[in-house]
Amino acid sequence: MAYFILAHHRPQQLRWLVEALAPSDDARRDTIILHIDRKSMLGLKAERRGIWQMAKGLAAEYPNVFVMRPRFTNWGGWSLARIQLDAIAMALEASPNWSHFVNLSGQCYPIKPIEQIRQTLAADPDQVFVELRHLSTLPADDWHLRWHPMLELPHRAVKFKGPRPPPDDFELAYKGSQWSILPRAFCEWQQRAPVAKPIRRYLSRLLLSDELIMQTLVRNGPWRDKVAPHFGREIIFPGPTVLTRDDLPRLMRSPAFYARKFDQRRDPEILPLLARRFGYPMSGLPIGELPASPTPASEALAQ
Repeated sequence: MAYFILAHHRPQQLRWLVEALAPSDDARRDTIILHIDRKSMLGLKAERRGIWQMAKGLAAEYPNVFVMRPRFTNWGGWSLARIQLDAIAMALEASPNWSHFVNLSGQCYPIKPIEQIRQTLAADPDQVFVELRHLSTLPADDWHLRWHPMLELPHRAVKFKGPRPPPDDFELAYKGSQWSILPRAFCEWQQRAPVAKPIRRYLSRLLLSDELIMQTLVRNGPWRDKVAPHFGREIIFPGPTVLTRDDLPRLMRSPAFYARKFDQRRDPEILPLLARRFGYPMSGLPIGELPASPTPASEALAQ
């Protein structure tokens, strides 16, 4: 596996996520790439302090953890899509052994055993896990129907009056979550495919391209008929809503592999409960100290 984690705050949650992804020496063969938003390094908000130090500490502790050069990223900007493409390139260069690339936020957490995730992916290794929502199915007020031209500055993405004309040299008809699971062959293909260049060029000036980039690459290549029935994430919208222990039954029923988002300040018990369920280590919180879970959470965890 190759994991790419985008984080900008909650340093303890970042540690817990890395520990869950690498629960054994065998898992340390995976490649884990971290990126910390450059704005977080300014220390202007309390919850962001220490996140850069945590990332550097994890890289020093785990030989398979790498830290990208910090960059500014912005909601709606091309920077979010660009950094994922760069992380894929970095992962391909770092190791020849991984089979799937998974992007995560620092507030994600696995909701299946890591070995079960591996086995499911290995059963059909050519599948891509992306969410596809045809533009014709979107509500009238969806941002992507406005085709906003966009210019990204270091501190924010600036949208202009549109709409920008749709492309005529490739299909752009689907959007979806920016969170995906991509087979290595797809990652290698998108680096050299002729159609990828005009896709990147067009989306680099379109608002919210991070919810279009993988969908468009998939639809314009040999993976258009290899899309998994579920994109592997449990996310509640509008929001995304912060998940709490009240959501445990839903998480246990979900076909997803990972969920977001979690906030230890909002609910300090949900992540320890999941760690106990799957046997994940949690630094600073020994398994023996994990909280008990009353009904209905206990019933969900017992299943």
